[in-house]
Amino acid sequence: MEILRNMWRRKFRTFLTVMGISVGILAFTVMGSLALKLNKMIDGGKKYMTGQITISPKGSNFMTGSGGGTLPIDLLNKIKNIEGVSAVAPGVELALKDPDPDNPTGGTSFGPPPTIEGYDTEAGIVNRNWTTLEMKEGKMIDKNSKENDIAVGTTIALENKLKVGDQFEIRGKKFNVVGVLDKTMTGPDTYVFMPIESAQKLYVEANPFLKSLKEKSDQAATISDKEISALSPDAKTQIMQSKSFKIEDINTAASVGWKDGTDPEIIVQKLKDQFKNDVIVLSPKKMGEEIDKASAQMNAIIFGAAILALIVGLFSIVNTMIMSISERTKEIGIKKAIGASGSSIAREYTFEAGVISLLGGLVGMGLGVLIITIVNGRMASSGAEIFLLQANFLVGVVVFSFVIGIIAGILPALRASKLRVVEAIREL
Repeated sequence: MEILRNMWRRKFRTFLTVMGISVGILAFTVMGSLALKLNKMIDGGKKYMTGQITISPKGSNFMTGSGGGTLPIDLLNKIKNIEGVSAVAPGVELALKDPDPDNPTGGTSFGPPPTIEGYDTEAGIVNRNWTTLEMKEGKMIDKNSKENDIAVGTTIALENKLKVGDQFEIRGKKFNVVGVLDKTMTGPDTYVFMPIESAQKLYVEANPFLKSLKEKSDQAATISDKEISALSPDAKTQIMQSKSFKIEDINTAASVGWKDGTDPEIIVQKLKDQFKNDVIVLSPKKMGEEIDKASAQMNAIIFGAAILALIVGLFSIVNTMIMSISERTKEIGIKKAIGASGSSIAREYTFEAGVISLLGGLVGMGLGVLIITIVNGRMASSGAEIFLLQANFLVGVVVFSFVIGIIAGILPALRASKLRVVEAIREL
């Protein structure tokens, strides 16, 4: 009660100090919630990438999807025969929509962009860290799914107002929604899953070169062997090359699983040695390390900005407590004269600083939660919330604000405890 009474006696100064702390805690709450969301997304990606060996065509960029290379099915069959490999699942990945000519970068995107994920439902491979995807409604596509069946992530469903049984037009073709995934707060939220055959056709249609090859292949298929034999050598060569085109060779990446008891890094090295001219091999171990490194750097930047705001608040506490002690020197002298110990005075002033900081923390956290709730609420209809609130984080914010107040109050409190009775009484 005495602490609260002393704070009330200097209402305006206490108010300014509380507001100074609240600004720092507000920044800490908002930036921390942003970091939690980003870490959730990154952890999901790490979990997936470290549960399989991922390969992509030589010359392509796996992280951006650029390069245009493909993995022929014959090459994947050779990889499947490598000792220790349990299964190989070809896949096709491409953007859900073509880029807007007036906005080719697609604007600001929080997380992975809307993406088509075509995979072989009969490959028999299961990611070791991500065995299933929970469904909000319906089912995930499987080997019994039709060619035009799709399952969509929660963000895709919200943005396009989709539910099971609806039709969804993708790149000029209509697909049936058979499943909507539960929110994962990572990549699958913005994915459209479909059988690989459908994704391969869409990929060919989106690539002028491959589309031309496909058309020539279809034309070549109508020419009989007798007609081919009557053609010139050059024409024969072109026709045979066209006939060799196979849509099942259109794979932009593949997942490689390993047998129980096998070290995946040994398989990674074998793939790099035997197929170094054909594929890029992503090691689960190294991918995990790189993701951790990127996450640490990101967190350092985010929390660094928040800590700067907190430092300002911390100095305001120190300044307030030093001023308070200067004004209450005579009070300290009287307390010591009637028997108060230096340690009890130090505890009183330290705890007062902690209470001031705690109040600032509660105000700042409350404002932060309000802002986050409003922003997430406005973006909820598209499934694009950019903040993540967790109860343990909010409790940690309050405790942290109290602790930094205690730390900031230690020096002024020690100064108060060391005042001599005679010097303090002279102020009377």
